[in-house]
Amino acid sequence: MKTNPLISVIVPIYNVEAYLEKCIESILAQDYTPLEIILVNDGATDSSGEICDRYAKQYKNITALHKKNGGLSSARNAGMEIMQGEYVSFIDSDDHIAPDMISTLYADLSKNKADISCVSAYNVYPNKTIANSNLNSLLILSKQEALDCFLFNNYLTPCAWGKLYKRELWNNIKFPEGRLFEDQLTTYKVIDLAEKAVFNPSPKYFYLKREGSIGHSKFNEKTYDLYQAINEEYDFIVGKYPELKANMSVAKVTWEIVFINMMIQADKHWHDKNLIKKSRKFAKDNILSVLKCPYINLTRKVQISLFAYVFDTYQKLYDMYKQMKGIT
Repeated sequence: MKTNPLISVIVPIYNVEAYLEKCIESILAQDYTPLEIILVNDGATDSSGEICDRYAKQYKNITALHKKNGGLSSARNAGMEIMQGEYVSFIDSDDHIAPDMISTLYADLSKNKADISCVSAYNVYPNKTIANSNLNSLLILSKQEALDCFLFNNYLTPCAWGKLYKRELWNNIKFPEGRLFEDQLTTYKVIDLAEKAVFNPSPKYFYLKREGSIGHSKFNEKTYDLYQAINEEYDFIVGKYPELKANMSVAKVTWEIVFINMMIQADKHWHDKNLIKKSRKFAKDNILSVLKCPYINLTRKVQISLFAYVFDTYQKLYDMYKQMKGIT
């Protein structure tokens, strides 16, 4: 009888005592075995480290690794240095997963002889939970097809979590230490090493949208890491696969709008008019690609058009949208 391969689950941890037990319990509840669970305490100053030790003493398949604070990238890299699994998955410590997430990821990967397997997520807000994708069928993608669509919300997304990877894809890739938005700086490089990826739109990962997380922190100098990452991705993918330029241009515009939305919500002194002008010009230059793009809906196409041509109107409508939805 064939046994399942060992899968390593790496959880980077920093000051998440209110969420950590729920995260760990959701991993322990997986219907897949065997699992190696690596809890990386990245110098937490709350009780997170003690929680890690308690679970490590109770469960033989849990390792508690304690290190000086170095950030999310540093913690994930430290976990990868000691992992023993043939496959690896990352889970953020304030999130949790469905009991069949790992088994679904592995089944999809194994059945389709893929190198990366992905599931969709729920975005969990204080008063609502929203599915991240509205697709309804499994996608089996070559590396070029995966790179073409992964930056759009309905598809793979650049997040490191919610995925299962063959271990060897990470042999020469590390998360960039000292930079924010590390997933955006890394995932495309891993996809580029894969021959095939599979995306299951079933939401199995619960992504907590909370104040204080990187994506909800105040705009500052480090937030520019996102803008730089977007352009590094674009230059790498278009340079290597010029046939993907049209949709990658749309992805670049879409993510630059995310960055600029963060900027215009911040204090006035952060408003970089030259950067906004440059992004709007790029959007105008690529408006035909936007209108033809199969990965975004009509609402998104209208948003980008307003951003490109009538920015004042765009800002007013965006503010109204935020107030109506009650989210950022």
